[in-house]
Amino acid sequence: MTTLKGFSQQNKNSINVTGVHTIKTNPTYTASMIVSLNNVYYDSQTMSLDEIKSNYINKLAKEGIPNSSLKENQLQYDLMGYEKNGVFLEFKSNSVAEMQKFLKVRSMGVSKLEYKYEIKFTEKQIADYAKGAFDNAKKKAEAIAKKLGKQVGPIISFTDNNVNKISQSWYYGNPTDSMDYNISVSFELL
Repeated sequence: MTTLKGFSQQNKNSINVTGVHTIKTNPTYTASMIVSLNNVYYDSQTMSLDEIKSNYINKLAKEGIPNSSLKENQLQYDLMGYEKNGVFLEFKSNSVAEMQKFLKVRSMGVSKLEYKYEIKFTEKQIADYAKGAFDNAKKKAEAIAKKLGKQVGPIISFTDNNVNKISQSWYYGNPTDSMDYNISVSFELL
């Protein structure tokens, strides 16, 4: 009897829908630059890493980007295995305009390595977004059920595959100020 009861519960009429909730995002943009003697093809015998780096930092300062907004990462540079001295410099901003200004500064011995954006959500935000997506899914299920002459019953399953942190290269994505938060819900049809 138990097996038959479990089997009959699994074969209930149901409706599966996707709920969507559009949310505002505030990405953090990051650009990593390589400052290296490896990138100097002329005058390499007469230039030092300190000269290349200070020249670049001075150009950034003229554009309103202070040295304090840069983070050095010597280990990351060393792990790349370049022959000559160098360092990675990282710049972060929540402003696309400020990032574009940073990326437009050119200097001898400096090359672009990586651009990415990151979006983080708190647990409360995730819960609010899931609720918004659920409300959308329920309205959609009720509209479909009504057309079928049925009613939406209790939830059978709820799936939320969203993550708290999104980190993506600009090469593969295009950050915007909004995104869709999606969930899947199954309701019993009565």
